[in-house]
Amino acid sequence: MDCRLCGASAADFLAGDAVYAECPECGYVGIEQGRIPTPEAEERRYRLHRNSYEDERYTSWIAEYLDAVAEYLPPGATVLDFGSGPQPVPAMLLRERGCAVSVYDPYFAPGDAWRNARWDAILVHEVAEHLADPRAVFTELAALLSPGGALCVRTRFPPEGREAFSRWRYRMDETHVGFFAARSLERLGSRLGLRTALLEDPDRAVLVRRT
Repeated sequence: MDCRLCGASAADFLAGDAVYAECPECGYVGIEQGRIPTPEAEERRYRLHRNSYEDERYTSWIAEYLDAVAEYLPPGATVLDFGSGPQPVPAMLLRERGCAVSVYDPYFAPGDAWRNARWDAILVHEVAEHLADPRAVFTELAALLSPGGALCVRTRFPPEGREAFSRWRYRMDETHVGFFAARSLERLGSRLGLRTALLEDPDRAVLVRRT
C-alpha cells in the first residue's frame, strides 16, 4: 500500500486480523483500505461515545491538553474545533477561556461556513486517527490558518516495534484507521509550510503557520 499521508511506498504487516502499512519515509501507519468503516458505521460508533462536560475526569483530561497548548489558544483567538463529536467539550472549555470557538463535525455539526474563514487556531483533538484521507484534510486545514495560526493536534503516537503495535489497545477501536508517529506530524508540517512548535509524547503537537 502507498502511505495515505505522504504517498510513499509503505511496507505491509499483519497486526491482529488486520493488515497495516508502515511508511518508511514519514512513519505513518495506516490500516488496509477495506477496513476503513463506512460513514454510517462511523456515526453509529460515535453515537456510543459518552464523553460529557459533566464528567470531571474527562474534562480534566481535556483541560490538561489545553493547558499544554495555551499559548497558541489565547483569549480572543478564533478557534475551529474540527471533528467536535456529539458533545464538543473542548469547545466548551475554550469558550470558558475566552476564545471565539466554532465547531465542525460531519455528523453532529455539519456545514461549510468554516471553510470560508481564517482561524487563529484549529483544534484537531482525538480526530487525526479517524481520518481516511489525512493528507487531504490536513492540507485543507493548514490553508485556513491565519499567518502565525496554530494547528493543535492531539493523537496518540504508536509504540515502537510491530509486536508492541499489535498489542496496542488504541489501534483496536474500529474507527481508528491511521496513526501518526511524532515524525509523521513534523514532516507533514514541513510539507505544508508549518513549523513544529510543540511535539511531545504521548500525544501532543502544535504546528504553526509561518508568517
